[in-house]
Amino acid sequence: MVRRTQARGVMTRQRLLAAAEDLFTRRGYAGTTMADVATRAGVGVGTVYHHFPEKRALLLELIDAWGERVSARGRSDPDRERFLGHDPRAAMSAWLRRAYERLRKRPSIYLVALALADRDPEVRARWERIQALGIERLRELLVFGQRRGLMRADLDAEAAAFLIHHAIDMTAMQLLVLDRPPLEPDRVLTTLNDMICRTILEEAR
Repeated sequence: MVRRTQARGVMTRQRLLAAAEDLFTRRGYAGTTMADVATRAGVGVGTVYHHFPEKRALLLELIDAWGERVSARGRSDPDRERFLGHDPRAAMSAWLRRAYERLRKRPSIYLVALALADRDPEVRARWERIQALGIERLRELLVFGQRRGLMRADLDAEAAAFLIHHAIDMTAMQLLVLDRPPLEPDRVLTTLNDMICRTILEEAR
């Protein structure tokens, strides 16, 4: 009975988080209330407050879940094996597009965290942790490529990872924030990939 109750509580908590993320995407963080979350999740508002004392607690847990997804991708790291192939340019293109698609499918937490990072120390700390995880994962990928002779041996992998990571973030933000981006995402990502590959790949020399 206790396990069943605990499992039900976990499921309710996940429903609340999913509802909050959906609402943050549709209405924005400021435009979402705890009552809205309760309605979307199909529960009473008291249930929301039982699991989360305030709206900010929902946001912080969503950011933590985002960070865990980034960390988990780093642990599995299938991208390393992709760079063993004969076309690192295509591998980098696929990596960029996957990164963009992840942000496109879940833009709310990314954009909310970015907007609040300067005003909320806890949001900022979590945001910086996720950024650091992403940059470190990319640095390791570049070093792996250097060891395989695919990346330039004289490349500063740490600096390159920093620049590539933030180039992707800023590009995605411009494409996601604007209702009508001035350029098609595919065109932008293709050109970004070309710029990156010209900088990091040994073949570009």
